[in-house]
Amino acid sequence: MMAKMEKTGKNARKETKSNNLALKAALWTAAIVLVVLTLLLVADSQFSFRRMERNPPFELMQNWFLISGALASAVFALSLYLIYIYLKDYFELKSKFTLGVLFAVVAFMLFALTSNPALLGAFGIERGMGPFSLLPMLFAVISLAILAWISSK
Repeated sequence: MMAKMEKTGKNARKETKSNNLALKAALWTAAIVLVVLTLLLVADSQFSFRRMERNPPFELMQNWFLISGALASAVFALSLYLIYIYLKDYFELKSKFTLGVLFAVVAFMLFALTSNPALLGAFGIERGMGPFSLLPMLFAVISLAILAWISSK
């Protein structure tokens, strides 16, 4: 009977610890999103690559805009989910591998944000102008470099 109570106490502590880790991971995920959005706002204020009017000339361009925006939004949502999962795992395991994968997923989230034409349009930035045309590929290279480095260890 005592062993059963002891197991129940251990399970309760384990469940409480798991809930605490999940909350901590969710808070860190929200903090990362806030930092990324703040950095995008700061970058937007520093560069004046603005578009004067918004009038796509072809219907094909409008369809590309919708499809590209939907795909970028899906990558962003999946990245948020993976950030949450890897933060939870990192807080429990303290593994350098998990931390490396977490940084790679953050870079993919940045890729999704900077390649989303709806977000760029909200800032008034025309896709393909100035440094904003290079950002998505830069973040993809960073994330793949991190994954390659982790895989070689």
